[in-house]
This record gives sequence, structure tokens and C-alpha cells, in this order.
Amino acid sequence: MVECRSLPQMCLLGPMPPRTPGRSDAQVPSDADRGESKYGRIAFVYFYQEGAQADPAFGLLDIEIAIQRRGANAFQFEIYCIGDGYQSGHGSSKPQPLSIEFRVGARTAARADWPYPTILNGHMDALTFSAPIALSDGDFEQIDSAWLPSVRAEATICLE
Repeated sequence: MVECRSLPQMCLLGPMPPRTPGRSDAQVPSDADRGESKYGRIAFVYFYQEGAQADPAFGLLDIEIAIQRRGANAFQFEIYCIGDGYQSGHGSSKPQPLSIEFRVGARTAARADWPYPTILNGHMDALTFSAPIALSDGDFEQIDSAWLPSVRAEATICLE
């Protein structure tokens, strides 16, 4: 077992992209008709052992993030991604969950933590998570980005 760390990532938030033949449909929110939502996508988050930035242990690909209004001051956070276990090992969020900060400019308006399941070596598996998130109606209107700070993870290296 080795400890790894992700690099920080961010994305802008806006409306869900329209359906088009050349791009897969958005996976979150799971039911777009339930309320207004803010959507963003991050291409990848990889986890690296210290000093080995050229060889990630595992990662999360095509991360889709959404916050959806479900009522007055009631919001749901959803995330969808693909776990990339086709690197040098499998990984776990045991040391620290993935954190997602929803920002208005530089201010964090809300935060969600996701203890993602184990990313299995030799697998590309879809991962999902949904949870209520504390947020005011005013902050929801102003949220413009999602920030994923650097977090720790455990990896079991599986080199042949």
C-alpha cells in the first residue's frame, strides 16, 4: 500500500449541455425535470505516489458534477464518473474522500465529500453518488465553479 495524492482540478458550472449525436448525454442530474441545475465536467483526476507524477496509480475520468434545486433552500448534489483502474494499481478513498467545493468567485458556498468506492485494478467502472447539500437559494444563483482540492488516497500497486 502506498499513499497517493491528486492534483487540484476545477470546472465552470452552467446549464446542462444539449443533446447532440456526437457527444454522450449528461449523466447528472439523474432527473433533469426535477428542478433547475448547475452542471460541470472535469476530464480527469489522477492519483500519484509522491515523486512519480509520470505514472498515476489510478484515476477518475469524465467527472460530471451537478447541483439541482429540489425546493426552497433544498438542493441535491450528484456526481458521475468512470473509475480508471488501468494504470498501475487500484485505489481507495479510505484516507480522505474526494472533496468538491462549490464556489462563488473565490468564496466556497458549499462543500460535498464523496468517499468513492474502490477503483479496481484492470477495470473501468461507472461510479455515482448523490446526496443533499446545504446551500441557500441566493448562493445557488451565484455559484459559478466547482473546485476539487488535492486529496490523499491509498493505492495498491499491481505491476506485472
